Amino acid sequence: MRRTALIILGVAAGITVLVLLAVAIAVATVDPRALVAPVQARVKAMTGRELDIAGPVELKLSLEPKVVLGDVSFANAPWGRAKEMVRAKRIEARVALLPLIRRRFEVVELVLDQPVIALETDLQGRGNWEFGAAAGATAKAPSAAAGAAGAMAAIGIANLTVDHGAVSWRDGASGRTTEIAIDRMTLHARDFTSPMAVDFSGKVNGMPVALSGNLGPAEALLAQRGPYPVAVAGQVDGTGVKLSTKLARSGNTTTLDTVDAVWGSIAVRGSLQAVSTAGGTRYVVALDIPSLSLAGGGPSAARSSASAKGAAGGAKWVIPDTPLPLAAVAALDAEGSVSIGQVELRGGQRVGKVVARLASHGGRLDLQVSSGAALGGSLTGDVAFDAGGGPGSLHLRISAQGVDLKALAAAAGNTGDIGGGTLRTSVDVAGTGTTPHQFASSMSGNILAVAGPMTLTGAVGGAESTLSRITGLLDPLHAARKATELRCAVVRLPVVGGVARVDRSIAAETDELGVSASGTIDFRNETIDLTLQPQLRQGASIDVSRIAGLVRVRGPFAHPGVAMDAAQSAQAIASLGILAGKGGGLAALGRALVATSGGKVEPCAVAMSGAAARAAATGSRAPVAPAGNVGLPRDLGKAIGKLFGR
Repeated sequence: MRRTALIILGVAAGITVLVLLAVAIAVATVDPRALVAPVQARVKAMTGRELDIAGPVELKLSLEPKVVLGDVSFANAPWGRAKEMVRAKRIEARVALLPLIRRRFEVVELVLDQPVIALETDLQGRGNWEFGAAAGATAKAPSAAAGAAGAMAAIGIANLTVDHGAVSWRDGASGRTTEIAIDRMTLHARDFTSPMAVDFSGKVNGMPVALSGNLGPAEALLAQRGPYPVAVAGQVDGTGVKLSTKLARSGNTTTLDTVDAVWGSIAVRGSLQAVSTAGGTRYVVALDIPSLSLAGGGPSAARSSASAKGAAGGAKWVIPDTPLPLAAVAALDAEGSVSIGQVELRGGQRVGKVVARLASHGGRLDLQVSSGAALGGSLTGDVAFDAGGGPGSLHLRISAQGVDLKALAAAAGNTGDIGGGTLRTSVDVAGTGTTPHQFASSMSGNILAVAGPMTLTGAVGGAESTLSRITGLLDPLHAARKATELRCAVVRLPVVGGVARVDRSIAAETDELGVSASGTIDFRNETIDLTLQPQLRQGASIDVSRIAGLVRVRGPFAHPGVAMDAAQSAQAIASLGILAGKGGGLAALGRALVATSGGKVEPCAVAMSGAAARAAATGSRAPVAPAGNVGLPRDLGKAIGKLFGR
């Protein structure tokens, strides 16, 4: 028994030695170029393109011999812009040992060192990775996709490693190019028909990207057999991301179906579709976002915040002069919708039931946005942008109803106390430009906002806010009352060429006092020059001598000056024929400076109706209008000085 075992072991050892000798002889006698030549021929037959090896070909012996190829290039499609689709400084192919005995070349792993890969599509959306049948092929030749898959399967590549490569992706229809810098990428699979594990680190258009996950078989991808599964996760520009989808291609249509993606705190579900035509590529989008937070903590929040602060610190204008992506979006041929269940604003407020519908084609963009739960009210908006041949024309329409003022102020970062009140607004303006400031500087149309009733408590917006200073001057008792009850507030701006000329179309009312504003608001240079005139209600309990006269608000949007307008107050007094004398004094001056009417004081109604503007246009006399240049009676100077605190 023991002798038999020894014989068996001896025979096995002998066979092993013979096999190793055969392998050694085969490897030693193999001409590396003789191994590569059939591969080149097979690639040419299956793809119709040349695989050129200009550098040396080496065969390194080991348990898994390695073929090293220098200066390798693979030709591009005849219509491609780049000369080569792939060019690599060095390619290492680790091959299976036993097939070499039969002079068969099977790659266990392929390593590309410093490759430059040019991927592109033509005007019809056909990719340069789609190979036509070779010259001389019969009518029964395999399809382009099957040919690519067959060529790769014949070579037997399952595992791929790319070190320090560069990939460019060019859309032939739009001309847009995406640049990918690869630090390292690996694809591992049991064989060419098995699912792959992927690992990538590098940059996409300069943005750091690190992803890993699982893909379908390489053979299915090259054969364009779908749906092809994709599941990856990692970091994009420092933000955690995940993507799960199924890729399918049918004819000229590529679809990402059952998309389930996460970008930071944002989750997205839906589908994307790209349809290639002779005129370009059309994109169709249908996405659903359960919740979206603008309160911070989103993608690159820290960097975005720092950038915003830096931009704000050096900004020349209050209305941003940063280009909006309107022209870029309008250049796309796209349509679709995005639904957002809830948007959390920076102040913690929430806007729900948001639906955005987009259509863009030929340089024109139409965007419609609506919300059925916008801070207690509703909101609709419509943006129409036409790139045209110049800076682009923009038409903006916004309508809001029943928006809670306190919530709106908090969302805008107002630290004051606003109680009660709702806002309704209507905006219909058109202008040119691609930045908010350019648009505001050229816009024409109408802006209307109506709010109230509401309570202003304390120093609204901070002790030094413009509103607090205006309130303090118009009503010196405001600080003692600690609160101002507003019946209404109206802002109606007829804008022409970036300038709003206000003729009592800005107004506010309390139970005892009304205020109207006249002047100009210039969006071109962001300056304001308004005169505010109080109107005392008949029977009011306020001592008129304690109420200020005309108040001037003038200066830049960022921080306008607020002060008593002594000159116009004096003109108003003179025009009314009020002279100092018996029974005069501060009370008389107060009555002169605070306009009264025999009936109702309704500046809000005047502001909304535009009656003052119509009266000015027809030349009729408008009530409660300050006078022109009339000299101040000299004997009233001291009294007015006392009234103004001088």
